[in-house]
Amino acid sequence: MKQGVRFAKSESELRACYQLRHKIYVEGMGRFSDKSNHTLKELEDDLDKNARAVIAIKNNTPIGTLRLFWGGDTAFTQEQIEAYHLSTFKPLLKQDKICIVERLMVDDKHRGSMTALRMYKEVMDFVVKQQIEVVLLNCEIHHLEAYLKLGFKPFAKKYNYPDVGTVIPMALVVGDYDHLQQIGSPFAMLLPEEKLNYCQYSSELKNTIFLDREEDNQFKVNKNKIVTNFQKARNKLLTKRSELFEAKLRTRLCA
Repeated sequence: MKQGVRFAKSESELRACYQLRHKIYVEGMGRFSDKSNHTLKELEDDLDKNARAVIAIKNNTPIGTLRLFWGGDTAFTQEQIEAYHLSTFKPLLKQDKICIVERLMVDDKHRGSMTALRMYKEVMDFVVKQQIEVVLLNCEIHHLEAYLKLGFKPFAKKYNYPDVGTVIPMALVVGDYDHLQQIGSPFAMLLPEEKLNYCQYSSELKNTIFLDREEDNQFKVNKNKIVTNFQKARNKLLTKRSELFEAKLRTRLCA
């Protein structure tokens, strides 16, 4: 398979995505064992027929993958409507303005690399091309800080996701460029503001996305602390960062 990061097109690339899922989720984390094909060592489900998959290949080996559901491809299932609180965004957005990202994973040997961010670059290129206004995901608690740094915001109560555990519904308002810049999200560097002029409902979406958690005050405190600490650290970094550094980062993401 050709090296790089892209949406999977061929049957072999899709099978490679399912095999990496099995390796990481089933063999590595003990998840979805009852849903995986242990003979083929592939984790695939009925939802995959309506999903797009991103794959990262290095040295002819899959090292990362995620899957994406777009309302412009097919109607969201009732399960997705409930799991991702899609009623929150209706009637403001048509379903082709919404996409869902899930099952993002990177092979152990490549965690801490640019792989996950490069896969998200593919997602954001797709988002802009299809003029999507909000990106949704369910975040595990230990990944919260990483997604806050990207620009996602919690917008609903945490709940128990089958075979995964506690997750937090999070949303990225694509057109909220000021927020992306303020927190130093790499998306602000990868997406010039003029490419987001198609976004019509950014203000309304920002008002829609809020935390309504009477029982989760401690979570709010922790979230605010994470954001505050990150912004302070970023401001210190910005005083030392050179244009050359950002150019190198952009080159690595786009390679």
